[in-house]
Order: sequence, then structure tokens, then C-alpha cells
Amino acid sequence: MNHSPALEKTDILALRADVVATVLEDGAVLLDLQTKYFYALNGSAWSILQRFEAGATLADVEAFAQRCGAPDDDSVATFVASVRAFELLEPADSAAEAELMPPPASWSVPTIERQAEPLQRVLVSAFDPSIPLSE
Repeated sequence: MNHSPALEKTDILALRADVVATVLEDGAVLLDLQTKYFYALNGSAWSILQRFEAGATLADVEAFAQRCGAPDDDSVATFVASVRAFELLEPADSAAEAELMPPPASWSVPTIERQAEPLQRVLVSAFDPSIPLSE
């Protein structure tokens, strides 16, 4: 993870355009098309990241999380710092309302987990001679 400069609560950030999401029942999986890493998000984390799809500030997402039942702690800021360290967010010129899924029924600490290897290392060629053929 890279270290990003300090984030002001009023800095507008957006999810990078080359990060795609697949929504799951209890969160989402992101694929960074640039680095080929997958990221698993729980429901609370996905609710937060949706706010960044069209641009949002840390203050916006913290207020949203509190309305959804998040405790008054630094868990949202810590999560956003992790997402920034993975370089999934970029500066944006303005914030806009995005079409959002409903927030999770119950709030939990937002989590993001990056897979150990990028996709190109996970995929194996069918023509690799080191892989035994099935009979």
C-alpha cells in the first residue's frame, strides 16, 4: 500500500473509473482493472464506497455512516484511509448524488480485504506444461 497525503474532511474524492464492482448479498467485490487486484468489502464498506462513485467528502461519508448506526469513532476514516492507500480513490472536482443501494440493515465496522496475488498471477494458462492434464 502506498501512503497517501493527509485527507481533509472537505476533500472531494471519487472511486476511480477503472475500478469495477460486483454487488453481493453481504457486500461487494471490487476489481482494480489497472493492478488486477480483487478487494472484498462487507456491506458497510460497500455502502460507504457507493458514496464515492460520484464524488463525496470524508465528512459526507462519516455523516452517512452515523445516520446508519455507526459508532462515533474513527472506523470510517480508517476504512477510507485504507481505500486511499490501495489507490482506489482519486481527487474529484465536485460531488454528485449517485444512484445508491439501501444501506445495510445493521452497521458493522467497514472492512476491505485485498487478495494476496493480482489476477494475472492467479490465472493459469491451459497450455502450461507444468499443469497435469486431466484424463
